[in-house]
Order: sequence, then C-alpha cells, then structure tokens
Amino acid sequence: MNYFSLGRFRIERGLLVMAVLFLISLPFVTPRVAASDEIEYFAYLPSILLDGDLNFRNQYEYFCNLDFENCVRSRFKETFLDMRTATGLQINFGPMGTAVLWLPFYLAAHLFALAAQNFNPAFAANGVSAPYIYAVSIGSVFFGWLGIYLSYRIARHYFAEWIALGAALTVLFATNAVYYMYVAPAFSHAASLFASALFVWWWWRTRKTRAQGNLRDWFLLGASGGLMTMVREQEAVFFVIPLLEGLQIAYGGWRARGNVFVELKRWSIGAFVMVFGAFVVFIPQLLTYRVLNGNFLPARNVTDKFTWDGAHILDVLFSNFHGLFAWTPVVLLAVIGLFLLWRRDKFLAATFLVALAVETYLLGSFSTWFGGAAFGGRRFINCTVLFVVGLAAVVDALSTRVPRPLLVGAGALLIVWNLFFIIQFVTGMVPRQQPVDMLEMARNQFFGVPPRLFEIAQRFVLNRGSFFKQ
Repeated sequence: MNYFSLGRFRIERGLLVMAVLFLISLPFVTPRVAASDEIEYFAYLPSILLDGDLNFRNQYEYFCNLDFENCVRSRFKETFLDMRTATGLQINFGPMGTAVLWLPFYLAAHLFALAAQNFNPAFAANGVSAPYIYAVSIGSVFFGWLGIYLSYRIARHYFAEWIALGAALTVLFATNAVYYMYVAPAFSHAASLFASALFVWWWWRTRKTRAQGNLRDWFLLGASGGLMTMVREQEAVFFVIPLLEGLQIAYGGWRARGNVFVELKRWSIGAFVMVFGAFVVFIPQLLTYRVLNGNFLPARNVTDKFTWDGAHILDVLFSNFHGLFAWTPVVLLAVIGLFLLWRRDKFLAATFLVALAVETYLLGSFSTWFGGAAFGGRRFINCTVLFVVGLAAVVDALSTRVPRPLLVGAGALLIVWNLFFIIQFVTGMVPRQQPVDMLEMARNQFFGVPPRLFEIAQRFVLNRGSFFKQ
C-alpha cells in the first residue's frame, strides 16, 4: 500500500486522492428534495426527530406546496396526501435506512439552524429548511465516496494502485452513480452504493477470520447486511455471497474427503449469528412497517410490482429505456472483467457473477423495471463495488498490451460521454420517462451538447433548479 507522508502523519494515497476530490466537488452538489422518492426518504428525519411520530402529512404538505401544480400533475398529492395506509397514516414506500445514514448530517444541520435562524429565515429550525436539505445532500456524496473507496480497497488487493484507483474513479464518473451523488443526491442510491460496498468489503476482508469461527465478524457482517437491506430491500440479494461460501465449504470438504461436517457446523453457527445481527439492525424497519402498514412487510404497492417470471431481464440490461448497458457502456466492460477476475480469485469472481445474475433477475421481474424517470439503470448502483473490481480486471488485462496513456484516455472519454449524456437528460434533450432514440442521443453528444456548454454552465451556477423544469 502506498502512502503520502506529512511529518508523522501517513495517509494512503488512494484515500487522499478521493478525499481531495470529495472536498473540491462539493460545490457541484445539487441540494434538492423534490421527487416523490426523495421526499419519502427525507420525511423520516423531521417526522421522527421533531414530531416524534411516523405521520408524514405535514412533511408531504410542505414539499407539495413548494410546487403545487407539479405536485398534482405528478400525482404526488393523490398518492401521498389523499391516500392512506391500512393504519390510517400517509403512505411511505421507502425504507428508512437512507435516513439512518443521513442522521449525523441532519443533526449537525439542526444545530446550525438553531443558531442561525434568527439571522436568516431561510435557516429556520423546522426540519425541512435549506440547511437540512444541504446536509443530507452532502451526506449522500460522502457515503457515495466512502463506498467507492471500499470498492477501491478490494480492487487494490488484486491490482496495481493506478489500475484500482483509475477503475474506481471511472466507474464513479462514467456511470449513473455520479448523477445520483451530485444531481439527485436525495435519492437512496448513494447510500445504497455505500451500504452494499460495506457489506461486500467486510465479507471479503473477514473471509479467513470467519472461517476460523470468529463470531464477532459474523455478527458485524450481518449487521452491515441489515443496514444494507434497510437502505433498499432489494440489496438483500447480496446475502447470496455468504450462502455461496457455505456451498464452497461443503464442496471443498467433499472433494478433499475431509470432515466436511465440522466445517459446515462452524459455518452454520456463523451464518446463524449473521442472520441474528441482520435481524437486530433491521428491527426498526420492521417496527416501521408495522406502524405504517399494519404488518411486518413492505407496502403492498411495492410487493405487487414483483413477479417471478424475470420477463424483463434483457430489458433492464439492453433497453434504450434506461437499460444498464445501453446507458452506461462502461458497465459492460466491468462485467466482462468479472470473468477475467477468475485468474486472480476464482471464488470471488464466481460469487460476484452470481450476485449480479440474481440482482438482474430480481430487477427484471418488476413491472416497473425501467425505474421511472431514472438516469439509466439506477437500481444497479448497489452493484458498483462489483463493477469497480471488474473494470480493474479489464484494465489490468489490457495494461500489458496497451500504453497507460491510451487506457487513461479511454477512461476519460467514457467519463465525458456520460457527463454529456447527463446534460442531455437534465436539459430535456432526451426524454426522462420514455425510451431514448440512441442515434439522436449520439448525435447530440457531438453536435447538441458542445455548442451549449457555456450556456449550460451559466445555468448551473445561476439557476441550477431550472434543469428540472420539464
């Protein structure tokens, strides 16, 4: 591991680069809570901390009244103000894990607002004013970068520093991760990126200690998994990774003709502790389900969208309606890289590929597989840790044949392509809730966006919110 030294202090170079990029990129964050998903995730904080309940009506009314016409047109009023749950409360389809991660930032904003509200009414300590919105937006960026760093740490174990760091930064800026960290940070996706990366990193880091029966590490793995599932329920699919670990133990013991039952017993005890840790952390979400829905399950609106047929597997990958590979081609390279990872760590490659396959099947089984007004396959952002390691494997394989400047240049082109696509998306050059004509999008990349860069930069500085008035 390479370090930067300053007197007695030493800091890992990769961490230093990311910390600097995090700090200098903060002015580019769009502090905004407007879409229904954003409001749902955010509403937990003022409702629980300031109101002491799970009745979101006053929070919903506040955001609805900011743009009442859009509130009605988008059917937010109909769904979240006019309708009720089985227990008579306002609906909230979003789990509370994102709000849990935002909590330290939100509390800091509340302290600031208490001190500053007498000087500026925009800083009112009401739980929903500007300081709170800024705080959770910055929190999302922080956790997004932390997830990228954890992903980098796994890649760095197998590949050179420049390869691992380059792969991490390319995946961040050449996929929709950057959109949901900087343009729409109040969604749950930056938190999802972090939570899944934390689970996978801790599982990877403790493979040896857990195999030796370290129950603390098993419990912490479960706790991180509980948090991960509390951010987005779909992330529970990553529990397939430790399950595959158990199958590996059984198969390895059978092949070696050893005492497989002793190893399986040790794994089973650890797995039980993991499930217990996940359950303990997930208890607040279960209680929230009970208060809101009258049972310990997510809202019916969420579960009713899921079928078991996987009818849209190809759509979520290749469709011009937010398909993962169609919108973020760098991810296709990363998936190819997971096969190349086989040469470095067969089991890691296999588990990552299986986890991605299960995730794809899950997302392809939703009737809302396109993700609404999403920039690309937003629900795959929790797989960022897999993509970082996969892309690093591709770059490593090419590094012996292709000069480093060309590889860096290719990464830069992928980043520019993605950023230009984001510009098209937020300015209305391409539709947000309909399939995109990919040929028209490609023409815009060369002839539509470049002539407007100065105008767009001015709007970004002076009237950033205008990008969403469509």
